[in-house]
Amino acid sequence: MTTEHPISVGLDGDGDEIAAIEDVEAAFGVTLDIADAPEWATAGDVFRSLAKALPSEIAAHPDTWSRFAIALSQQTGIKPEMITAESPLLLYEAQRWRSPSAAACLLWLLAAGCVGILFGAIA
Repeated sequence: MTTEHPISVGLDGDGDEIAAIEDVEAAFGVTLDIADAPEWATAGDVFRSLAKALPSEIAAHPDTWSRFAIALSQQTGIKPEMITAESPLLLYEAQRWRSPSAAACLLWLLAAGCVGILFGAIA
């Protein structure tokens, strides 16, 4: 018996995850709560954070998932229509995101990206 696994979003943890989150934020004109980041193992996890940041009517709109998948996959070249809520963000097992050290690294990367954007806007 063969078990099919959902296709990965294709992020590889070298900073492209920061750009992917920024792409999602830009596509919807919102800022995601980085306190949610330790729970981001799948596309569905990030989508739940997005839904919290959006007005309820936009979050519930049928096209919102498609727009989200397009934005999330811009850094990887994965076909957006292949991404499901169960799709791991990373090329590696999604469980790696759930370890405390991986979550801490993601928070530091997101914070560094935000600081870089802030200093770029000030300069």
